[in-house]
Amino acid sequence: MTSSAKKNSHFDKLSWREQSVKLTFSRRKTMALHVKPELIEVRAPYRTPIKLAQTFVNEHDHWIRQKLFDIEQRQLQKPDLLNARHIPFMGFNVALHVEVADKNQWQLVEQGLHCQLVNKNQYLLTTLADFYKQQAQFWLDKKTRELVIKFNLQHRYTGLKLRKTKTKWGHCSSEGVIQYNWLIMMAPEPVIDYLVAHEVAHLVHMNHSAQFWQLVEEFNPTYKAQRNWLNENGHRLTIE
Repeated sequence: MTSSAKKNSHFDKLSWREQSVKLTFSRRKTMALHVKPELIEVRAPYRTPIKLAQTFVNEHDHWIRQKLFDIEQRQLQKPDLLNARHIPFMGFNVALHVEVADKNQWQLVEQGLHCQLVNKNQYLLTTLADFYKQQAQFWLDKKTRELVIKFNLQHRYTGLKLRKTKTKWGHCSSEGVIQYNWLIMMAPEPVIDYLVAHEVAHLVHMNHSAQFWQLVEEFNPTYKAQRNWLNENGHRLTIE
């Protein structure tokens, strides 16, 4: 956080049910509430009176409680992979087999995913992450190139990157580089196809205009159902 950001942020001015609320001033026109697992924040215009900001928090008491409850429920819905017998992969519940070995490695076979680990508790999650990353490298590259070629966008597409991010499933740069969150491989394949269509459409429209969504629909006619699935279940696609 920069010194100017610190100057415009206050933790000791507001509260909600004995919990400190962060107050951040900026060049905005209205107040807004943002709730995260361990942070409640009010974003307000410069020179907003502290009393008015506190009233804003009080008036949204029910909304804050509901938001925190939803966050807690989503946390409970995250998979317990250390004790799982199956893992999600492109719409399949793949059987997970773990055995002790001299080195960490995995192999995907007809019977499921076999993980040989030196120590399950210490290396299972990192091994599963490696599995999903390698699958993402193959499948997302393949699906992206196929769609790019089908709609003659080779001149706009310059490459693919993979990254685990907290808030985004994909990103397309102005230079034509498409980035995906490799955790998407835990989703059903139609959802993966929607994400690919979404990012490839950004090669043409670097926005979310009506023209952009029309192109997404041309690429993927069922995109609305897949987008809804991702919005409702994206929190379940995690390794931690």
